[in-house]
Amino acid sequence: MDWANQPWPFKRYPYATPQALEDPRPLQAEFWPALLAWPPAPEATAPPLDQAGLAGLLALAAGLTAQDQSGTYLRSPASAGALYPAELYFSASGLGWLADGLWHYAPEAGAPRLIRPGNLAGAAAEVLGGEPREMSFFVTALLWRSIWKYRTRAWRYCLLDGGHLLACLELALAACGLAQRLCLDPARGGGKLLGLTPKREVLLAGVSAGAAVENGGPAQPPAWQPPREEPLSVREESDPHIVAAADLGKSDTPGPALQWPGDPVPRGALRLRPAPPKDGPSLGRVMQARRSRRNFMPQGLSAGQTALLLAAALPEAGPLGATVLLGPGGDTPTGAYSYHPREKALALLEPQDRRLRAARACLDQAWVGRAALNLVLWADPKRLAQTARERGYAQAMLAAGRAGQRLYLAATALGMGCCGVGAFYDDELAAAAELPPGAWPLYLIAAGPVKGGPQI
Repeated sequence: MDWANQPWPFKRYPYATPQALEDPRPLQAEFWPALLAWPPAPEATAPPLDQAGLAGLLALAAGLTAQDQSGTYLRSPASAGALYPAELYFSASGLGWLADGLWHYAPEAGAPRLIRPGNLAGAAAEVLGGEPREMSFFVTALLWRSIWKYRTRAWRYCLLDGGHLLACLELALAACGLAQRLCLDPARGGGKLLGLTPKREVLLAGVSAGAAVENGGPAQPPAWQPPREEPLSVREESDPHIVAAADLGKSDTPGPALQWPGDPVPRGALRLRPAPPKDGPSLGRVMQARRSRRNFMPQGLSAGQTALLLAAALPEAGPLGATVLLGPGGDTPTGAYSYHPREKALALLEPQDRRLRAARACLDQAWVGRAALNLVLWADPKRLAQTARERGYAQAMLAAGRAGQRLYLAATALGMGCCGVGAFYDDELAAAAELPPGAWPLYLIAAGPVKGGPQI
């Protein structure tokens, strides 16, 4: 890595001033009902969205939460290497208290910047599908931030980090009482709508939210010149393999929501019963307290803790397979298990402790082997190709990021630690986790009791 050329972690438009909003309103939705509901259910008692509500929504979705000892600012979503390639934009239409147009969220200022005025609801709907809505949110990746450290493998990290932010956004929207519609396959024209520089920043996913807008605005908005951006570093680089992968399978129309059937549950599988605490913390407190914690202690999990962690991470069947590696000392016997989200069931694959092998596959990061639980998310390339064709890999990685962020939050609420790992030898991790032949490991997330865990 060229430390003198490290990318700046914030996107800057020198001629676009952040719009000051009212102080963020804390989102009082209860954590466990919000996290375990699927699809995300709008909070019935949330007040109508206003400036204070939007400020709170943006802060939980992508805002700053702390500054570590090195001076690095941490954010609500997790990020590989604290590089934060994911950016958040949104269009507003007909809100009254905020100008119509396209906004970019500036986490360092805690406020959005207007970068494109006008009613863009119709154009946003063409990119994300569905009918025009009051708000449409867009998650992008500034590729150089991750390429600087991870080179071509940065595409994985950009997608995982996009999934982290997407999970936070979905929960924040629900806490604000907003119905939402997810799009994991935006139309190719989304980059032009947002003014993204080709080969530098790519649109990953989007969410439309709020009430329908009767006058959605012109489907083809007038010509517009994006505002100038400051460079991320002295020399920005791109990667042709990543650029090609990002465009693979893109269409001029948004892709449909896909159905991913789950695998049959083997006979004799252990049925889990997640039972959240009655007096749990608020969603806002947990999201603000989330950190990467890896000082794991050699302790096992109760059956209830295991059930809650897995139900929170994977509330539905999706493009992912899930293998769980459990250590000794807990209610569930040591071993490698397949997890079936829809039935909330664990099926034994191997009655041996595989965590140390997983740790060796994760570049000898010993703390992986000490965590009470390793969740290994993987994909079947044949199933991806049959269901989503060229877009399958991107959708699977985004889903893995969403699951990882949700596991982070569940562990935090239980006073535990959690840390995701994207750096591993693929074949060695597949063997350690007893994955099916040909399966692709995508993400490992370790969780369990830690010294000095979060106090929520």
